[in-house]
Amino acid sequence: MCMSRSLLYFEDGYLVAKSGDVSVYKMNEELFLEIGPGHNLWTLESEVYDYIEQLGDKPKGNCLEIGLGLGVASRCILTYPEVTHLTTVEKNKDVVQTYGQISPLLDRSAKAGKWAPYDADKHTILNIDGLTYLYRTKSKFDFIFLDFYQEIDEDSLPLVIDMVKASKRVLNAGGIIMGWLDPYTPEDYIYQFNELFK
Repeated sequence: MCMSRSLLYFEDGYLVAKSGDVSVYKMNEELFLEIGPGHNLWTLESEVYDYIEQLGDKPKGNCLEIGLGLGVASRCILTYPEVTHLTTVEKNKDVVQTYGQISPLLDRSAKAGKWAPYDADKHTILNIDGLTYLYRTKSKFDFIFLDFYQEIDEDSLPLVIDMVKASKRVLNAGGIIMGWLDPYTPEDYIYQFNELFK
């Protein structure tokens, strides 16, 4: 009897970028970002479709993103015609360094039609802790997107609550704060999470 196995990005793909404990693999024309030991998958390029759906028509003006990952959400936000600038804050320097390494691959994905063209000059990436940035910055934002957690659970929810509170101090009147909602989030946490942004 022949048993077929599922493809695994870290076995069947190939390593395209690495810095410290952050690795990016490519398999079947898709990028996978893992952080830490044990192949801890943090994000994958195909989440672009979830970002497009969740962002809706909200990004506009001066935008802030907490968490970089593969940079897929950043690129989505930058395609909105009403976005004048995006500041992305990422505390993990290795994530920032791997983004620099994979940026040409993401540019090729854009040319292949995964997302609309955007102006890279409108994007600033800062290597700093999100809460620290929110309490130090003098800037104000029209749209803030929180995407610094892997999943929403009892460990990450208090951090999201703190980040939402801190975000409110740098939000312009009429501005919007929202967070990435993983489609596999347990029902109990979806309600609590959504309540934060009302």
